[in-house]
Amino acid sequence: MLKINKVKTDWKGDLPSGLTWYFIGQPKTGKTTNASKWSSGGQDKVLLIDTDLGSDFVDGANVITCGFLNTPARVKKVDGVKVVEKGKPKIEIIPPEERGFYYRSGPDKGKPMPVYALSEILKDLEENWDKYGIDTVVIDTLDMVNTWIEAVVCKEMGIGDVSEGDWGSGWSNARKKNVDILVRLQNFLKKVGGNLVLISHSKQTAMTDAKVQLSPQIPSGLARTVTAKADVIGYTTCDKENGGYNLSFESYDERMIGSRLKPLAQKVLPFDYESIVNEIKTFKEEK
Repeated sequence: MLKINKVKTDWKGDLPSGLTWYFIGQPKTGKTTNASKWSSGGQDKVLLIDTDLGSDFVDGANVITCGFLNTPARVKKVDGVKVVEKGKPKIEIIPPEERGFYYRSGPDKGKPMPVYALSEILKDLEENWDKYGIDTVVIDTLDMVNTWIEAVVCKEMGIGDVSEGDWGSGWSNARKKNVDILVRLQNFLKKVGGNLVLISHSKQTAMTDAKVQLSPQIPSGLARTVTAKADVIGYTTCDKENGGYNLSFESYDERMIGSRLKPLAQKVLPFDYESIVNEIKTFKEEK
């Protein structure tokens, strides 16, 4: 017989692992800083994949700079002469330190900086997860990943912009590549008991029927797919009165935010890991 697992939530225990958190918000609303320590173990347990080159001032963060979707390559040369094999130029992977990026601050400022492709990072995490001692992976931002994917799709389809694909094929191909990456990472992290944090900028808000429209700054079809796959989606804001950051889970049709975790549903809370965990662990079911 099949073994059936009867689900029972225990909000006072440890948070379930394998969660996908999605933070959207305007720039400078604490997304990167707070995501860099989104773990019970603090920053030591979080790996920040920085695609936006925006983590220079997040003190203590564990950062891998990601500048490409796929591994960059070049024609191999020896003493300035192209190497040819079987009548074709030989292609080699460009070493991470030779990809045109330089440290922008710190003791190594101005020196070549190793930068990786997202495909390289995901492959390495799958092969060496136990060696890193982390439990959470952050992608900051998903917007930039989508930009890279759209460029790849345009090249594959021979078009100048994804909107030029017949019958929306450019958008759908880009969405599929985005989702393939997301599902691959989600499945792997669930397997090893890790968590995933995604970050996006939010689109400029607009009013419809006296309600504020809120969504990530990515194509609408992709936004609906990503938010459907996320367990918790929060909108980040800055409190004008005290300068602190808040995280809203207030959800209705016009807002692509909300939470599958009942203790967070429809709440507005301080944007930090400890506050969120405390809200969950002190939650009491209404009778």
